Amino acid sequence: MADLNPDSLTETTTTGWLSRMGSSLGGVLFGIILLPCAIALLSWNEGRAVTAAAGLKRGLGSIVEINADSVDPQNNAKLVYLNGTVTGVTPAIDSWSGFSAKGLVRLRRTAEMYQWLEQESETKTNNVGGSQTTQKVYTYVLGWSESAHNSAQFKVPAGHQNPAMPVKSQAFDANPVKIGAFSLGKSLVQDLNNFESVQTLNKPPAGYALQGNMFYKGANPDQPALGDVRVTYSAIAEQTYSIAAQQNGSTLVTYHDVKNDYKIALLEPGVVSAQQLFTDQASTEKMITWACRIGGFLLLLFGFSLIMGPLAMLVAFLPFLESLVGFGTFFIALGLAIPITLVTIAVAWIASRPLIGGGILLIAVAATWAIRSMAVKKKAATTG
Repeated sequence: MADLNPDSLTETTTTGWLSRMGSSLGGVLFGIILLPCAIALLSWNEGRAVTAAAGLKRGLGSIVEINADSVDPQNNAKLVYLNGTVTGVTPAIDSWSGFSAKGLVRLRRTAEMYQWLEQESETKTNNVGGSQTTQKVYTYVLGWSESAHNSAQFKVPAGHQNPAMPVKSQAFDANPVKIGAFSLGKSLVQDLNNFESVQTLNKPPAGYALQGNMFYKGANPDQPALGDVRVTYSAIAEQTYSIAAQQNGSTLVTYHDVKNDYKIALLEPGVVSAQQLFTDQASTEKMITWACRIGGFLLLLFGFSLIMGPLAMLVAFLPFLESLVGFGTFFIALGLAIPITLVTIAVAWIASRPLIGGGILLIAVAATWAIRSMAVKKKAATTG
């Protein structure tokens, strides 16, 4: 059933119990595939963490501090640390508008068009008898977007046609980028990311007007119309940086650890000691490690939940029973995902750091015992 309005569309569909059970059984297969993928992710992540820690330790121990103003051939292929003014010899420039500035290292153009946007929301309701009703609402609003939205793919394209986007976002880099006597390799240039908004612009391109800190195509930026375009810039001006990278002739490139191939290319604005560069990178690696751990845990939790999904479908003829069983299977999945995550992490660490791995393994055992005890107590309370 569909309820069509000028700027919204509501679709209501009902899925029968047999179809839902079939989808749930398909979810079992997907869940079985997810489990080894999650364990592989967790194992790889711990190996990556060990590699990073060892690589950073060796790197800091072997780094050579050099002067940015001269190239010493004796430091070729070594990991070096230096600081100085990073500048664009041929400044970054946007040929579309001609905007540039002396020494400009990087320039980023952000182009947005005022256009139709499709917003989708969905609600599901379980019915007596095991069926499920899904209501999808498509709403169309005008708004600014950096991406061109293809209105031909809208659920309701009529009356919501978007014009072609005349200009798109793009980044521009100086060539070459220098720090004293050294050039920065392309990958190091792209690692420079402390962009700041450009507040003063030059003459706008044809068809655009200068409005504050942007180029604007349209009648009135305070009352935008369909197809209006606004362009703003952010940039990295010449400034002091501290860098740890490999000296390759007169070029600075990414350093590869000789033992585990860990890659080191550290850059921060300002005068930052080599010790601090490595400390900051170690903190970044820890955040990545924890993000992957959480991701692996969630994959395990989702996988076990999918595998036990048919249990809720068996009692789906009564919605409250389906919710109750679903709640129970979630906690079972949680009880399985937590210890498996901890055991996988522990096994990965035992080979390189037995004390850390053994400690995590003990935590896994304790968590399993605690979850089992809670389940036994709950069962006893229910039967009693």
